[in-house]
Amino acid sequence: MREMPVTILGYGMMGTARAVAYEAVLRYYGNTPIKPVLYQAYTYTDKEAEGATATGWEATKDLDAAISNPKTEYVDVCLPNAMHCDAVLKALAAGKHVFCEKPLSVTVEEAHKMVDAAKAKPELLNSVNFIYRRVPANVYARKLIKDGVFGKLLEARNFYNQSWGGPDTEYSWRFGAAGGTLGDLGSHALDMLYYTTGMRPIELCAMQGVHIPYRNKPATLGSDLEGRYNKKAKNLEEVWADARESWKNPEGMAKCDTDDYTRIMYSLPGGAVGSLECTRNAWGTENTHGYEYYFERGAIRWNYDDMNYLEIYDASKPERGWARVLANRGGFAYASFADGHMFGYRDLLVNGCYENMLKIAGQPEVAPIATFEDALNVERTIEAVRKSWTEKRWVKLDEIA
Repeated sequence: MREMPVTILGYGMMGTARAVAYEAVLRYYGNTPIKPVLYQAYTYTDKEAEGATATGWEATKDLDAAISNPKTEYVDVCLPNAMHCDAVLKALAAGKHVFCEKPLSVTVEEAHKMVDAAKAKPELLNSVNFIYRRVPANVYARKLIKDGVFGKLLEARNFYNQSWGGPDTEYSWRFGAAGGTLGDLGSHALDMLYYTTGMRPIELCAMQGVHIPYRNKPATLGSDLEGRYNKKAKNLEEVWADARESWKNPEGMAKCDTDDYTRIMYSLPGGAVGSLECTRNAWGTENTHGYEYYFERGAIRWNYDDMNYLEIYDASKPERGWARVLANRGGFAYASFADGHMFGYRDLLVNGCYENMLKIAGQPEVAPIATFEDALNVERTIEAVRKSWTEKRWVKLDEIA
């Protein structure tokens, strides 16, 4: 077993969560061919730097230096969406393995650049954090569908709803052009559709909108505003000036220019049809992600609120009832300390980091990682959704290069 020094870019919620995951890989998986070792974090604020150094590793506010650090081999991009492309391209150019937070990019053009850069460095990892691929129930669902247990897929429903985006939530980059519910939540749902069924929409019609057009500006300057405006600003004072210029309404609030909600209808290969919904304004649904699939001879459904179980309906059974199958046991893969002891979010993060180590070592993954190419196809679908709503028509995915 060899060690791999890791740099994490961004030490907010996701960066700290991934730091915990890397440290746990060896504890979960004694057979890991590579042991990831945290070496450095790129941080925005003094508070984030203190959090990183308290764990015993380096912290820096120099992004380019963190990416090119010759002492590390692996870069984990936990930056705001608008910063992904530049960081990924620089990391690949520096010869680093790259694990990037979803969505891969904010435009199809950016995603193509990242895919091309990864193809030019086939010896390096290119992986995207579509974390729900790491749920054992979804591994099982994928197998059932791939094996054709219930026949042809007829109808699908995918969803990802949260409730934190109410009117009292301050402005952040997630409510700007580089954010949006579709990219934040819908990207997971689109990837899950492909991961479980092997299908992507071939044509779609969409509706999007903004429930809350203005929000209070943030109380403090941190990664949110910096991530949104840093491409032109040379320092934090310029970031503030740029931000104030964008707040045109008299009250000095920030204008929100991306979707609070998205609804999609789509067609799939083989004649199946489906729908997708995502919103941050569904009170009472803290993190409700899932799907329902209806086949010729049965159905399956899954919901993150009850993530350890896959529900299965077998139309050939005379009782015709839903079976609730505990999937974190037996042949459904991933580390379990004992059958029936439930998985949680942190376990999924560890599983994802472990999968990356397997991929780098040239060993078979438990279940396929999401590559930059997979994430490009998600971005193409997102672009088709925007085009559909803007032009008020059905859009074929072939229209998006």
